[in-house]
Amino acid sequence: MSKYRPPAAYALAVLLLLVVVVLTTPNGATRARWSATGQAEVPALTMGVVGFDVAGTGSSATLTNASGFGVRYRPVQISVLDGGAPVAPPAGLRLAYRTGTDCGAPESPATWAAVAPGGSAAVAVPGSTRAPLERDRPAELCLTVSTDDVAEDALRLLAGRPLQVVTQVEATTLDGGSWSATRSWTMPFTVDLPPVTAPMPPVPADAAQCRAADNTASLRWTWSGASGAPAVTEWQVLVRPRGSTGAPTLVKRVPGAATRDIPLTATDLRRIAGYEKNQEYEALVRAVLGPGTGHHVDSAYAWTIKIAGASDNINCEGLPS
Repeated sequence: MSKYRPPAAYALAVLLLLVVVVLTTPNGATRARWSATGQAEVPALTMGVVGFDVAGTGSSATLTNASGFGVRYRPVQISVLDGGAPVAPPAGLRLAYRTGTDCGAPESPATWAAVAPGGSAAVAVPGSTRAPLERDRPAELCLTVSTDDVAEDALRLLAGRPLQVVTQVEATTLDGGSWSATRSWTMPFTVDLPPVTAPMPPVPADAAQCRAADNTASLRWTWSGASGAPAVTEWQVLVRPRGSTGAPTLVKRVPGAATRDIPLTATDLRRIAGYEKNQEYEALVRAVLGPGTGHHVDSAYAWTIKIAGASDNINCEGLPS
């Protein structure tokens, strides 16, 4: 037969259980008893610095990756300098970049190529293709410059001048992140003077025509510029006493684009050193080639001209027989 337990005993037991629960629940003072301490190793973290070097020798450069990770690179911009001053690359100038151990071989395909549009001091290399550059495995980059598509007059302006072709090369992380570095490489370059086919000299078209009323002689000629010859920038008329072997006197000049017909007056003839009335003078026409070439071609001494008597009338004998 069970012994009767009064309700007060049950209440006391429940109260005792609640006290135990409260005392054993973690709080500000007891929470540390329920925690554990551990240590884990974290891999070394590399900050975003791309170690990248470009060392150029002649028409090739060696690219080195000094980063702790792989990168990709490509040329992004080209500039041409003349003695340190920017020069606008002539339109049609072609630049081709090749990679690999035999990158200097012109038959190998170009990895990047650019064509100068003209009128700009810097040329952007189109495309976004980048070549991988592994750590501790240098890569070769070669540059070939072609002037085949450059106009001859533009080449003559640069011919013989020691130029510098500067390439900006950019390296970025393999995953296309924002880390990047840019280095420049300078290659010396000299434009060769293009071959010139000697043009035929100016040819007098007919006898000089004299107009006494205007005291003027009209000199006319034809011109056949040979293939590959530079353009005529100026026409000149030179005169000397007939039979003389001395240097002629420049008495008239007109732009190369002008009509090949020059009026010559008595005032023009009086500019000749040692001018004398009734003296016969020989005239020739000179084609000045250029610009900036210093070359010219002369016609024969085709016309005989003089001022007759006390007047200013010019007598023309035209082409010699």
